[in-house]
Amino acid sequence: MVPADYSSVILRFGEIGIKSNQTRRRMINLLTRHVELALREKKVAFEKVHTVYGRIYIETPKAREAAEVAAKVFGIVSTSPTVETSAEMDEILNAGEQLARAEFKTGLTFAVGARRIGEHSFSSQDLRVQLGERILEGIPELELRVNLSNPDQEIYVEVRDGKAHLFTQTIKGVGGMPTGSQGKVVCTISTGLDSPIAAYKVMKRGCIPVFVHLDNAPYADERCTEIVMKQAQLLANYIHGFKVKLYIVSHTHDIEEVQKHAPENMTCLFCKRNILRIAREIAIQEDADAIVTGEIIGKQASHTTAILRAIENAVTDFPILRPNAGNDSIDIEHLAQQIGLHEFTVEGSSCCSLNSKSTFVGTDPDQIASFEESMDFGILAKELKKARIVVLREGK
Repeated sequence: MVPADYSSVILRFGEIGIKSNQTRRRMINLLTRHVELALREKKVAFEKVHTVYGRIYIETPKAREAAEVAAKVFGIVSTSPTVETSAEMDEILNAGEQLARAEFKTGLTFAVGARRIGEHSFSSQDLRVQLGERILEGIPELELRVNLSNPDQEIYVEVRDGKAHLFTQTIKGVGGMPTGSQGKVVCTISTGLDSPIAAYKVMKRGCIPVFVHLDNAPYADERCTEIVMKQAQLLANYIHGFKVKLYIVSHTHDIEEVQKHAPENMTCLFCKRNILRIAREIAIQEDADAIVTGEIIGKQASHTTAILRAIENAVTDFPILRPNAGNDSIDIEHLAQQIGLHEFTVEGSSCCSLNSKSTFVGTDPDQIASFEESMDFGILAKELKKARIVVLREGK
């Protein structure tokens, strides 16, 4: 079987298309740049990446590989490797027959889809009818049958002015908004699924992450920091053109300070408040706009709305974003499977042995303030000063 002569890729985007002209241009420029960087990083040869009428095209001799790479760039909804021809009907029919011969399987049903933009001597319906007839008559050995409502396989034609693109495959993209269309956010990250998924969600909306991991040693499994680094690196690989950092901050001394001055069953409350305080300082250093955490309402005893409020008011000058708040564990598991996070997880209890004995009680602001009056918050600054900073991606 002769392989199809794929020479380009169609990249599709979603909500970017309904933005104002100025915003749309800026976001498409970001997308184009990120696609180019992703292709270079993966060493996929290409001639150019350009835009025409709400589509981005990659001209490349490695169309299948380029389509897979581009599908993982935030902002891209779907991709298709295509065979490119002129907009002449005869050329489209010849290319369509060749493509069907290369890609269609024997004995199955098929349909033809067509879309046309510009002035041509034929309609989209003409394309569908004539290409369908050509495939049936030109490849009788495949024993194909037409099924317009539920075909086993499809061939599509997009005609835009003087060019046509034919394809049989559509690869689902990650979608969202181009990285850098929003600002930086500080993402707290641990070894479970909830916090890295929360980070992924805001990254998908165009934010640039700054990851922060609080090392709970000696109250944690020794694998935890290693696992977090792998999680953060996997997420950072979605970012193109911007530096991505991971702060690893020792959390031991301020936990000990909390234990000196607060009831044991409120240790986690004060611990989480301190995590936000550390995240705030990093947000200031990194010129970030918000802090992202992974809590799901009601998932744990520490995730009631009252307790989340008591944790959150430790920081009042940065928004605390909880993109997972309305999800359940099944939603998180599904997304984690999609992006490959399951390979890098440790149960939360393994990374903080305090959880089992520190059930929250009391969310009264005055009571919280009275315990914190005696705590030395200078310890947080000392821990942050000794933080290990890992550069996961270099900016370009």
